[in-house]
Amino acid sequence: MSDLDSLVKQYKFNALSRRGFIKGAGALGVAAPAASSILTMAGPAYAATPKRGGVLRIAEGNTADTLEPVRMTSTTDALYANQVYSRLTRFKADLSVEGDLAESWDVDPTATIWTFKLRKAKFHNGADVTAEDVKASFALHTAEGSESAAKAILSGVKSIEAVDKLTVRITLESGNADMPITLSDYHLCVHPAGQTDFGAGAIGSGPFKIAEFRPGEVMYFERFDEYFLDGMPYLDGLEFIPVPDSTANLNAILSGDVDMIHDISPAAFDKMSQAPGITVYNIPTGSFANFVLMCDRAPTNDINFRKGFKHAMDRELILKQAYSGIGTISNDTPIGPTYRYFSADVKPLEYDLDKAKHYFKKAGISSMEIFTSEEAGAAANDVAYTYQQGAQGALDVTVTKTPADGYWSHTWMQQPICMSGWNARPTVDAFLTIAHMDGGGWNETVWGSPEYDAKIIAARAELDESKRAEMYHDLLSQLNEEGGFANPVFSNALEATSERVKGFEPHSVGAMGGFFNCSHKVWLDS
Repeated sequence: MSDLDSLVKQYKFNALSRRGFIKGAGALGVAAPAASSILTMAGPAYAATPKRGGVLRIAEGNTADTLEPVRMTSTTDALYANQVYSRLTRFKADLSVEGDLAESWDVDPTATIWTFKLRKAKFHNGADVTAEDVKASFALHTAEGSESAAKAILSGVKSIEAVDKLTVRITLESGNADMPITLSDYHLCVHPAGQTDFGAGAIGSGPFKIAEFRPGEVMYFERFDEYFLDGMPYLDGLEFIPVPDSTANLNAILSGDVDMIHDISPAAFDKMSQAPGITVYNIPTGSFANFVLMCDRAPTNDINFRKGFKHAMDRELILKQAYSGIGTISNDTPIGPTYRYFSADVKPLEYDLDKAKHYFKKAGISSMEIFTSEEAGAAANDVAYTYQQGAQGALDVTVTKTPADGYWSHTWMQQPICMSGWNARPTVDAFLTIAHMDGGGWNETVWGSPEYDAKIIAARAELDESKRAEMYHDLLSQLNEEGGFANPVFSNALEATSERVKGFEPHSVGAMGGFFNCSHKVWLDS
């Protein structure tokens, strides 16, 4: 089955909107008029009436999983969060924003005062969701000593007021035109004020509530009958089943043991496309597996080493071998073609072993060790080994695989060179704020400066689109030239569901349908 055939199939089974089909087809080189003609010939989208009932089984789980918003780090945490909690807003598959708990919002002309009107909603314990709950939930992220990744996102917040029971006013230090999109970040979950149990007793207002909470063994969520969207969710429950590796992941859906998987190895994608009873999804995204070159320790604190590292990176070889050609060459920034402010003029350093040797010699380095794990993404290990292959002749490279369990604590940001993996973020500002501001929650390369931070803050407040685009170009160019972020390829989201799964919406920002924030719409046709 070709990628275009897969898109047609997704459209016909209502897993992809018309707009989503045309965008996906465009990424495959099909012009919009031609894509529209294809849809006309394909006929109307499958419009069967959703059925209630059934348990959806998802291959996912790790012993380090958490439902505590300030500690969430992984894709799995985000998947859980979108079942148990709601946020103020939701980022849709067509990359527009809609209200989640927020029924509506307005803003002053300077984009500094945002007022959100909440819908009437219940927590899983029967209590009403109030503005005080929103205020208290956000306060945990910004509290002194908080290590939440969302602390950086909320760093520009001057105050949060509960104007009345259902009205929240957020005042910013400076304008942010993207604030509604920013608040869709999965960390910004709303829970009852004063909640301290984020284990089996965690409470939210999301479409599903906790039935079993055993990280690394089983996570089971059951339908919340008082969810604020009438008639939803359709499923009786969700079961997250841990699998040990990518091979087991594939076998689980092929054998019918699970209904949904994500992060399929590109090498296995063609095989999955041919499997009977399986629907596959190939979605261009801003996701990637990257090298972290930590700028606070040797040898990666030397800009000569970082330049040598990038010149020794054969990106075409990595795209071919690690991603089976499915993806887009990156420019050592986290912002790819799927983003509104992507800058095509920011170019990666060319693959040149002579230049690599020159810079490694200036840094006084003749060997290095790269630490990796599948936890950083299905292709992470292959990316590391392919880099090793391409760098031969420039220096000696050792690749060390470490256990997936606990990778984010025992290896990531502990070793000077390690693999990392990121899903896309809804905006350029969200990515730069979280991962590249000095002192940001997940500034894994420990690169940045107060001056760079000031440029990020100025760009988010700029309402003139052309000026804002120029500002982001300059920020990304500086990161490309000086930073410790080395990203060879933007990957596509390769996911699969059983054909009985209906209503699933693939998403370019966040695995499994935007971290499965479409779960309330999904149903089973058994």
